[in-house]
Amino acid sequence: MSYSMYVCRFIDGEAVPMDETAIRDVLGPVTVGGMPASGLPESWDLEAEDGGDSEVYGDSEWLTFTRFSTGAILDRVAELARRTGAVILLLDCPAILPNEADRKHLPEPLRVDAIVVPPAALTGQAIAQTIAPRPETRRRPVLPHFPYHPNPVATGSVTASDEACACCRQERGWVYTGPVYAADAPDTGICPYCIAFGTADARYDASFTDTIDGDVPQHVITAVLKRTPGFLAWQSPTWLTHCGDGAAFLGHAGTRELKAFPDAVDDLRRRCAEWGWPPDQVEDFLGSLDKNGQPTAYLFRCRACGAHLAYADFT
Repeated sequence: MSYSMYVCRFIDGEAVPMDETAIRDVLGPVTVGGMPASGLPESWDLEAEDGGDSEVYGDSEWLTFTRFSTGAILDRVAELARRTGAVILLLDCPAILPNEADRKHLPEPLRVDAIVVPPAALTGQAIAQTIAPRPETRRRPVLPHFPYHPNPVATGSVTASDEACACCRQERGWVYTGPVYAADAPDTGICPYCIAFGTADARYDASFTDTIDGDVPQHVITAVLKRTPGFLAWQSPTWLTHCGDGAAFLGHAGTRELKAFPDAVDDLRRRCAEWGWPPDQVEDFLGSLDKNGQPTAYLFRCRACGAHLAYADFT
């Protein structure tokens, strides 16, 4: 590979030293010329068992791997992350975390898109797959940009499909899986391009979210309700707003996922209090949220100030 890969550990958004003994144990056996008696070199070369190599520089707080090979070199990087609880950062790829609990420690820009690969599955092959997805995934066209729903594949609102779109009749490689609000529109099978380009709206007068919560300009209402993939909810889905604009939907969340977003929990607590519940009932409810069940929360981020928002529902 011609670009760099970084391995570091974060606590409360700040890089902290990794276990130097673990670094020496993992990288020492494949260090050309061997490790010094103590400490780490300023820069050094690796040569793995399969002939793969890499240049390394940095220190226990931040290691950079350049010109790295796939194969056994990446196996060493994976082992290093497992041993130290470090994060693997790759150019134009989501950060790789060995544990979900570490998400809250990442710097804010890395948190939402980071993927968790459990230690048992964190191998060199897993890292390579993140760098270069399987051909089946690569061949699908790039999705339209949805500013109010930045990653609809990750949230489950868009999924891969080889079927022709029910609206444009073209094989687009993707299909929208959320709700459709229109008298004559098909319930399933509309492609995300027909949503983004307004084709589904023009043909069916379709909306993809039931309501928008807050006072925002009409062009924002149109963009959110008619040009943005919606999401499934236990009740009619509501799109949150903040700073006079629609917020960005980040996905469903339970108690565990919300630990990384205390401002969203505070927003949820406020909304629950408005239902007239006593504080102990509110806290019990917040502790019962389930990303894949009910009650569940719906997580948003303000596009202007970055504040996290959430609401919850159930049947």
